Amino acid sequence: MFNRKINEVIGMLLQFRFSNFRCFSEETVFDMTATPIKEHRYSLLQNNGVNILPVAAIYGANASGKSSFFMAMERMRAVVVDRLIAQNSPNDRKLKPFSVPFMFDEKQKKEPTFYEATLLIRDYKYRYGFVCNNDTILSEYLYKQKNSKNTTVEKLIFKKIKENIEVGNINKSMKDEIEYCASMSTNKILLLTEIGLREKCEELRFVFSWFFGIDIVSNITQELMLITRNLENFIGDMLTDETLDLEIKERYKSLIKEIDPSISDIIVTTSVDSDGNTINKAKTQHVFNGKTADVLFATESEGTNKFMFLAIMLLMSIRDGAPIFVDEIDSKLHPLVLRKIVQMFTDKETNPKGAQLIFSAHNIIILDSSDLRRDEIWFVEKENHISTMYSLVDFEDEDGGIRSDLNYGKHYLNGRFGAVPFQD
Repeated sequence: MFNRKINEVIGMLLQFRFSNFRCFSEETVFDMTATPIKEHRYSLLQNNGVNILPVAAIYGANASGKSSFFMAMERMRAVVVDRLIAQNSPNDRKLKPFSVPFMFDEKQKKEPTFYEATLLIRDYKYRYGFVCNNDTILSEYLYKQKNSKNTTVEKLIFKKIKENIEVGNINKSMKDEIEYCASMSTNKILLLTEIGLREKCEELRFVFSWFFGIDIVSNITQELMLITRNLENFIGDMLTDETLDLEIKERYKSLIKEIDPSISDIIVTTSVDSDGNTINKAKTQHVFNGKTADVLFATESEGTNKFMFLAIMLLMSIRDGAPIFVDEIDSKLHPLVLRKIVQMFTDKETNPKGAQLIFSAHNIIILDSSDLRRDEIWFVEKENHISTMYSLVDFEDEDGGIRSDLNYGKHYLNGRFGAVPFQD
């Protein structure tokens, strides 16, 4: 993961749509395109006059559906790239089911799930989506459009419904590749995956590579990394990886020391196990009364361990200009660390390639107009087992729209925006 295997342009997320997934019964639209509001315009990512958000914060009560949103993105990604991961895995890897439909309605449990992502890659928007049930692709499509603040025409690249393929007015080599892959494909694998695995068409490989290149860090992933103590080996491998930029390693150490000044350095001890495998184990160093002590990660606080894992993921995202999704990013972290993380992505000096951070949190320190734009704040609310998702910039109540000078956190806790427990 230190150097992404498919070294392609990654690109930004403009929009994610999905329906009939877990607690999201109806179609849900999550948008990273900036609205015309004037807040924090200096932090916006820009392409051909179009403004794009660098961060999005998702809030909601426990069990409201926040994690299901991240699972939906992860599941779409898995359907696209798991075939590649499985064929490169030394062990037998079972492919995940394509869909986890809404479970509380017997009719809807039998209905298909829909996923769609609109991506910005090299000045073009690619709108890619598919409809599937648990293990079968029912339809799939890809459209292309020049990204511009002026209206441009969206053009079909391909549309596949079961075994029937329609190809748009595109160049002959791309058309031939799509038709060849379509003739070989089944309804158990996406056409985009077939094309991406062959690596014959560069433009379509970019779209496939976007899904391979993003990082989705679930709360379960974070907990497993800390509970099993894999973190020491994970960081040890990172710091000894000769292919990883020295600048990333030094920036990583600097960031850890900034968050926890008691750590003077992070060192790696190397050993060989009984099978001849090299084991790289990271430890922190502390200096007390002029003497240096090497400390196991198990001795460090849970918050320090959490940040040591998360920091490398964030830095890799920024290095590559790749989107990163993090569920419960604030768990075990001090509120000011959360603010520091957000600022890493909203500051163009620390985020020159336009990486995007999409995260969920409970801590409201950044629910403030000084930290986030209204269109960067999202809420998830569940009613009668059905989750809905909406942006603060679109929220209206009896007082009308939400002003930019409000204390968002205070009003959120008071229940004005919904998405909180104990609303009665």
